[in-house]
Amino acid sequence: MDAVNATEASMNARDVGEQVLKYFWDLASLDENARSTAAEGLVAELKASQANLASGNATNNKQPSQSPSLVYGVKRLVRGLGSGRQGARQGYALALGKLLSDVPDHTLPVDQVLKVMSSELDVSGQAKGTEAHDQMLGKIFGFAAIVRCKRAMDQETATKCAEGLIQIANKKSFLRELAANVLLDLTDKVEPEILAHILNTDSCGLKAWLSAAPADSHPEALLLALHLWPSLPQSLLHDIKLLPAGAEPPPTDYFTNADAHKDLAGPAAAAFFAEKHLQKLLPVLRASSSSHPRLHSVWPTILALLLPGFTAVKDADAVKEAAGQQAKAKGMAGPGQLEALWRVVAHDLLASSHERKSLAFQLFTILLPNLQADQVPVVFSRTFLRCFSNNLISSKTYLHSSAQRIAQRLIVFASKARTVPGMQIALAVTLQGVGGLGFDRLTKTNTVTKLLQNLDASSLEVYIQQLQDQFAKGHKHVAKGHNHDNTAEGDQDVDKARQRVVEQLCSIAAIKSAPASIKTQVLKFLAVHAFFAVSSSAVGKGKPKELKLALQTQPPPSPQLRRMCSARLLALIDSATKAAAAQASVPADSKLKSKSRKRKAAELAEPAEVADQAEAPAAAAEAAAEAAAATGQARPESPFLAEVVSFVSKVQRSAGVALAVELSEDLDEALSKLREREALAATKLATATSGVQGQQLRAMLGLMRWLQLYILADPAATQPDVAVDLEGVFKGAFSKGKSAADEPHWMDVLVDILLSLLGRAGDALPFAPLREACEALFRAFADQVTPQGFRDMVRVVQQAAAGQDDEEEDDDMFEEGAEADVAAAEDASADSSDASDDDEEEGDEDAEMDDGAAVAAALDGSDDSGTSDEEDFNDDQMFQMDDKIAAALKVMARGGANARESQEAISSFKFRVIGLLEIYVKKVPNSPVLPTALPALLAALTAACQQGGDAALANRLKAMITAMTKAKAEAANASPTGAATVPEGEAMTALLRRTLYLASRHKDKKVTAAAATAFAYLLRSSTTAEGSLSPEAIAALKSALDDFFDKKKSKLRR
Repeated sequence: MDAVNATEASMNARDVGEQVLKYFWDLASLDENARSTAAEGLVAELKASQANLASGNATNNKQPSQSPSLVYGVKRLVRGLGSGRQGARQGYALALGKLLSDVPDHTLPVDQVLKVMSSELDVSGQAKGTEAHDQMLGKIFGFAAIVRCKRAMDQETATKCAEGLIQIANKKSFLRELAANVLLDLTDKVEPEILAHILNTDSCGLKAWLSAAPADSHPEALLLALHLWPSLPQSLLHDIKLLPAGAEPPPTDYFTNADAHKDLAGPAAAAFFAEKHLQKLLPVLRASSSSHPRLHSVWPTILALLLPGFTAVKDADAVKEAAGQQAKAKGMAGPGQLEALWRVVAHDLLASSHERKSLAFQLFTILLPNLQADQVPVVFSRTFLRCFSNNLISSKTYLHSSAQRIAQRLIVFASKARTVPGMQIALAVTLQGVGGLGFDRLTKTNTVTKLLQNLDASSLEVYIQQLQDQFAKGHKHVAKGHNHDNTAEGDQDVDKARQRVVEQLCSIAAIKSAPASIKTQVLKFLAVHAFFAVSSSAVGKGKPKELKLALQTQPPPSPQLRRMCSARLLALIDSATKAAAAQASVPADSKLKSKSRKRKAAELAEPAEVADQAEAPAAAAEAAAEAAAATGQARPESPFLAEVVSFVSKVQRSAGVALAVELSEDLDEALSKLREREALAATKLATATSGVQGQQLRAMLGLMRWLQLYILADPAATQPDVAVDLEGVFKGAFSKGKSAADEPHWMDVLVDILLSLLGRAGDALPFAPLREACEALFRAFADQVTPQGFRDMVRVVQQAAAGQDDEEEDDDMFEEGAEADVAAAEDASADSSDASDDDEEEGDEDAEMDDGAAVAAALDGSDDSGTSDEEDFNDDQMFQMDDKIAAALKVMARGGANARESQEAISSFKFRVIGLLEIYVKKVPNSPVLPTALPALLAALTAACQQGGDAALANRLKAMITAMTKAKAEAANASPTGAATVPEGEAMTALLRRTLYLASRHKDKKVTAAAATAFAYLLRSSTTAEGSLSPEAIAALKSALDDFFDKKKSKLRR
């Protein structure tokens, strides 16, 4: 209509009928049905008005070509698009689209609507803030009404709409997704020639969107690029970095036709989900979290390419509904594609902001119903499970509700997984260790318990065989779309796939209800791939089946993977042994009596209680072992350790088998000696006549077997002479003959060996098995420790902890320390008690100096107390110690990458040695050598309590001193050397002075409390043959009373 006719046909709200106005009001209703009814009624009224005008035009050519109601209706509908009132935009856009569909183009040209939109919704004017936002949003709704109406679009109209949409999207990023979805509808509607014109028109901006570098692009460009991929010309595809170069595009209707054949987009998906390409797209995919908490429109399109048949719906509610249905995707992801998406994209999102973590949770929810059994360990990765469990445990976390929804989905999915072959085991293995507690404890359900109920050995064996085949053929499970530049990168992918298999196998072996045969099978598999390289001659009749599988493993395991297998092997043997010991510690008759009672209780128990029973801690084994040791019972032998060591020895002797890491001649000889002594010890154990000897032999066997595995796992960290020394210890402990006079006592050698092993540091292997084996062996022989061996342990605790110079120290340091200095300090205190009160107060002020340094000087006889733990020990100190102990301390003091690591290594070593001392105190509480250790232990406690000291060490030392001072030291009647006696005379006087000084003068409460306890212990131990206190004890007690009553600064307590 021309301008004259428009002016003549102009009208306002007063000129239209009341019914038409009611339709306009109802268009803003929040009720969708009310809006739809109002739109139909309004369009009908406007069409009737136009029909009446058309009938009148037949007799009067001067009448306008459009009715006044139609002109008014178009203007008001366009204005309503910019209204933020209730559902006005949706209702007015619906009515405008229906009007364009029902009214012919010659009556209501689209160009006229575009002109009205330009005038009524001017986004280039002076509008600011909310007004500008409403106008731009209204204009997008107007373009949507034009695009989605039933009219065909010409080139000019399509170009104007595309240009207007991209212009708004470039102005406001929060409107970009909405504009891109309307633009996507436009590209789907127009003919290919029109689409080509839009792409080649620079003013539209679509080409600039598509050809931008991924770092400068946005998710909306990726959405359009994926949909337009089949229609893009080759000349333009070369410039689009968002799509993989040279890849065959999917079919034209792939993203709009849910029934498309699943194989048609295989090449495109393989290229798109290659890890290198996904790495390029990370900036774009991260930006998709801008739509939080709603899922961005690009993800349904990406998932449709990943899972053939997945409906790429745009509505968020529809996406959630689709995610909850198992059959929504008709095809499976190609090899390695889902793994690459999760490893590259999801892990990146989980390491970022809360919004991006929430996006990763949404992707997990969508992918969960479409997972295959072999993809479960990929998606349930450590990164995901850590984030999921952290947010599920604490209700204060930002994503707690999201984690709860995932847990609910997992419960539903697990109930269906029991009918899917392989899925039940895969899911149970994965969920049993979630958050370190297990899924059942976190969710207070019995989900995993139900999954494990129907599992038998045959099912587990089938699943283990599948995992082992995956391990052997790891290269075939790498995505076909990976175009690696070098073989090293491809080997890394194989390693990652095999590492997931190893984790799955370890999780199966960790199932408490798994049969021993299953656990042994996993252990043997790990042992072969950790230690051996197999050639074709090793495979034959009668050879272990593990060797055949190892031969099929191509490429061979990398050194990193072998170290992982070694670490998992040691940890699994340890955990399986503890679990078996804990189960064996329950008396058989009590099991029978409580069997029916437990079954009834389980039926009535809450889900959380069932979960607690199913996930009982393995620490019960340690408690059982401690109880057995305390009662003198024989420690149970480890069947898994013995079987694995025997298997490893047999495999090593097989033809065609070589060690993956070649041993030196010394280590090879040491390994042979250990195996010889192991066989001899096993023979002696079979004929052992006493429970004590049986316990000692079992402990010796355990250490020998663990040492064999540690030598093979990390040869560089093992000293070859340990095996030679251990052979001498074995002869001395179990032979009736006496050793030569010039040779050290076998128990001293054993202490040196244990200290050397406890000082092991710097490798990635689990240390707990070796430490516990050392403690078990020491516990078996603790009552035979000599004074020299005891002094060696105490010396390590003192010097490794304090790091102080003891240049004049010798083997009698525990008896001849700094008595003169302490006496001088006490004499000075006694002299000051005779002075005036003023002098005493002045002396108290002078005493505000650092008591820690004074105490250290009094205990150690050295003024240099400032040496730190990280400093190297001097030659004299090293000379005083055994070579093995000195070597261990040197490794820890210098082997760390920095001072902090060195200090942590020394502290760890100290804790381990303290553990041996605690065992000795428990086994021999009345030992006469205990009082002689008090000065060194109190000095170590003093150093730990100083500024910059170790609070944990101080607590441990205080607890040990308290424990060792509960009993009364007595002279040993049958010590190994007969030389141990309770200190007497001047030695006891010196000990009493030292402890009294600490108890009355030190500022730290831990030190004063420990010293006071030690002082009382020494008083009890210093008795005459008649049982009365010795003169030294009486004099010390008098000094303590004088100090308590006469000195203000005395810290002695009643």
